[in-house]
Amino acid sequence: MRFLDLAVALSSLATFVTAAPTSLGKSQLPDGLPSPSPEQLDLIKQAAHGTLPNGPPPPVISSDGIVNLKLIAFNELFEVAFFNELITNITNNVEGYDIDDEEDHIKTLDALKAILAQEELHALRANDALVNFKVDKIEPCQYKFPVDNFESAIALAATFTDVVLGTLQDVVERFALGRDVDLAREIASVIGQEGEQQGWFRVLQGKIPSELPFLTTSDLNFAFTAIQGFVVPGTCPNIDEIPLRTFEGLEILSPPGPHSQNITIQFEDSDHEAEHSLWLTYINQQNLPIVEPLHIISRNNDEVKAEALFPFDDHEMNGLTIAAVTKSAGPFSDASSVAQWTLAGPGLIIVN
Repeated sequence: MRFLDLAVALSSLATFVTAAPTSLGKSQLPDGLPSPSPEQLDLIKQAAHGTLPNGPPPPVISSDGIVNLKLIAFNELFEVAFFNELITNITNNVEGYDIDDEEDHIKTLDALKAILAQEELHALRANDALVNFKVDKIEPCQYKFPVDNFESAIALAATFTDVVLGTLQDVVERFALGRDVDLAREIASVIGQEGEQQGWFRVLQGKIPSELPFLTTSDLNFAFTAIQGFVVPGTCPNIDEIPLRTFEGLEILSPPGPHSQNITIQFEDSDHEAEHSLWLTYINQQNLPIVEPLHIISRNNDEVKAEALFPFDDHEMNGLTIAAVTKSAGPFSDASSVAQWTLAGPGLIIVN
């Protein structure tokens, strides 16, 4: 079995929405999710090799803490649907998902079944916490996954896990600022779990397990926008209860390699913001955001093509880079300040 490096080909979530959806509604969620029976929950725990935390919930939570939990539940339900579909395709030997070596087949399914169950527990924990604080749980959507073989599925899993690892940093900081101390500790444990599975995804692609010394950070709003690239529009029962922004999509038309070069992007601009100055801002590792002037190439109705420098050589921009078209040149202090001025994004670039 050969594992191809497709992360660059999947560098922009904006391109995913053009693929034919394979939406199955709530049937995409296994084991009775989002509300499994006690018997189903026991089986999930066994498959996950562990349990839900059994300590008492905190007596109070901040308003930002509630937003965190809603975004986590929204993301985890999507991940459960993705890994369930991937396991089903491998188990049924769907064309493109066949693994010839029997030992590899068994080991791969064992690993994915554990990942699936662990993501199920993450989703249940977030929704249970919302219910504890008398907030409606987040309901699943119908999903579409623009992959048709095992290699591209793993590359996609690695890409969205990179985004999750950056987003959970923002979650921990928001919990800390809201003094949701117990929840911050719990999410730190989830970051470790996500990092373990990400290392495996990278090895399957022929990469070294650890991507960076300090993983790229992100912002909840970027993750909220990115996840919607996998959602069949109009199928999320209560997405409007998540008070986060949805940006215009950003497509990286010419994904860069490990050197400085100009890249071409495409985005929607219904408000004609491109008639004014715009910038392409990059978030990479734990460094201050990098801002480059955006040069408009063409406009076709609301669709804009533009070009900007990807300054790899000056900043060692390995790993995940989150790109955003911004209406300000900054300077920006962090990912959240970039999000405040974002018109289109996130565009996802992975080098390494």
